Amino acid sequence: MNAMFTPTLNFRLNTSKINKEGLAPVYLRVTINGTRSEISTKVYVDPIKWDDRKSQIKGREPRDIRNNKILFDFTTQIYEALDELKNRRFDITAANIKLALTGELFKKTTVIEVYRQYMDYLQVRIGSDFSPSSYEIHKTTFDQVQEFLQHEKKEHIAIDEFSNPNFHRLEVYLKKYKENQHNTVYKKIERFRSMFKWAYEMEIIDKDISRRFKIKKQKKEIIFLTWEELEALKAIDTSIERLTVIRDIFVFMCYTGFAFKEIESLKLEHLSRNINGGYGLIMTRQKTQKNIPEIPLLPEALELINKYQNHPKRIREKKLFPVPANQNFNAYLKEIADLAKVEKNITTHTARKTFATTIALRNGMSMEVLSKLLGHSSIRITQESYAEMQQDRIKDEFDRLKLRLEEGIRISQNKIANQN
Repeated sequence: MNAMFTPTLNFRLNTSKINKEGLAPVYLRVTINGTRSEISTKVYVDPIKWDDRKSQIKGREPRDIRNNKILFDFTTQIYEALDELKNRRFDITAANIKLALTGELFKKTTVIEVYRQYMDYLQVRIGSDFSPSSYEIHKTTFDQVQEFLQHEKKEHIAIDEFSNPNFHRLEVYLKKYKENQHNTVYKKIERFRSMFKWAYEMEIIDKDISRRFKIKKQKKEIIFLTWEELEALKAIDTSIERLTVIRDIFVFMCYTGFAFKEIESLKLEHLSRNINGGYGLIMTRQKTQKNIPEIPLLPEALELINKYQNHPKRIREKKLFPVPANQNFNAYLKEIADLAKVEKNITTHTARKTFATTIALRNGMSMEVLSKLLGHSSIRITQESYAEMQQDRIKDEFDRLKLRLEEGIRISQNKIANQN
């Protein structure tokens, strides 16, 4: 759209709009980059005095001279408006020149201005229903959208002009220049879209134009440990303390579904004893900042907590586990997997998936309960993430139903036989 910056300007008399005084209005027709717009000059002329070839008023009367000067000044203002569009990196169109001339264009709210307001809104929510880590993730997306707009020379694009093609270019930019995988791009664009939704709710824009852009999340293979692999991990014998600690924390995550950041923040105060004499954990989820009901601890998880009750770091920091820095945690997990002969690329996230699949769903836990334990904001997220596991569970339950029906039929047939 910005390939050519020289406009064609033509003043023309609109004789179809002659007023009661017999005067016709003069319009300026602006043509640039294949676009055209007509601008009222507010000058009215006697059609007899209009020189169509020279696009000016004939005559030497003071009014004629004054009106010709207005038309000349209009031409100057057009070029000044064009320079302003270039400097602010707006699209060079006849419509934008017209809006710039009236000052309306620069009254428009830009994408970045609204995005900054949205970031301020998220920052205020930190500590109530929004976590610092979630804010930092949004801040990264904000920074990269800003870089994208600079790359496209559209830092001043109005929010209601950020059309579908711009979303497509943003997707390509994140993949090409930020080397993001598709699902990472999907998440960033969803965060960016949340700003448009907020702007619509705050009546900053008349409609949420981001809804037109379609991007689908790609399904990824869920990597989790089978029961046998988890047992192999638990059984490894190592004299290296750092590997033992990391293995134990990983196993604890497998039995609770907690994320690594949540394990880091677990303290003695989160441990509670319920009315049945068992133990559970009460805490706020890191991602959603939701208070979750007490999570009962399985015996394996409680055993690991008790194992470290006399550890110096636990005594000093009042934390349930002596959690090391996250920098090398996943690297050590690979070392542990090798010792256990587990041929999978396991990470801290694998533990969470193992809890959801091997520990929970495959032992009959409902999707609703699992969703709450994982801290998902909606059950839809859980269902989408573990759809394949749900299919396995449906098959298992159907097989059990089949056995019960066969048993019922057999009992009924025996009763009938005995009656005869």
